[in-house]
Amino acid sequence: ERLKNDFIEKMSRELRTPLTSIIESIITVLANDHESLSDGAKDALRTALDEGTSFLLTLQNILDLWRLRQAEMPIELHDASFRDVVDESIFSVQDTLGDKPVVIEKHLVEPLPKIRTDLAKLSQILFLLLDNAAKFTPKGRIDIRGQVRDGTLFCELEDTGIGVCPDDQALVFDEFFQVEAGASGRYRGAGLGMTLVKELITLLGGNLSLTSEVGRGTTVRFELPVQVVS
Repeated sequence: ERLKNDFIEKMSRELRTPLTSIIESIITVLANDHESLSDGAKDALRTALDEGTSFLLTLQNILDLWRLRQAEMPIELHDASFRDVVDESIFSVQDTLGDKPVVIEKHLVEPLPKIRTDLAKLSQILFLLLDNAAKFTPKGRIDIRGQVRDGTLFCELEDTGIGVCPDDQALVFDEFFQVEAGASGRYRGAGLGMTLVKELITLLGGNLSLTSEVGRGTTVRFELPVQVVS
């Protein structure tokens, strides 16, 4: 177990550094030399950028999960606006949505005060959930609902995606789980996002639940204890 953990940490770090350099180089070329590039070259670089970014996210998820399992991820409290976290997450998943006919709607209950929590982890939780919903929703909508009540942040993400069959719902939060046979070829990712969400919410003292119906969509709910900032 120790050898496995050491290997995961080392390989994640060793791969992440050169991959980050490659991604930055591609961005520089696309930004500065775009006029001298052919359309085919631009498309190839954009594809490489998309694949590299996806791979980097997977590596980061592996490393974060490893740190959580080793109890090496501290909680850092900051004042946060949940509305801003939602807006940033929606912006961040636009690449995942691409040109799919999917609308993301916010339903935030007022008053929505500032809260004190681990801002980075809350942002990561919401991004991973929204990215997962965007990935498995070919068309329709994704609704984000949120409110703060009695020292608790309540959040719900409901999508009109492919759904999860009843037998698989208990496995959704298991590492490397895929929703269907061959899913890894159709959908990007290593099946770690939902596992990481569960671990982060548990670390913050919250609760997580999921309901789903095949062909109708999935709803994920979580609650986090927070301090209301007056």
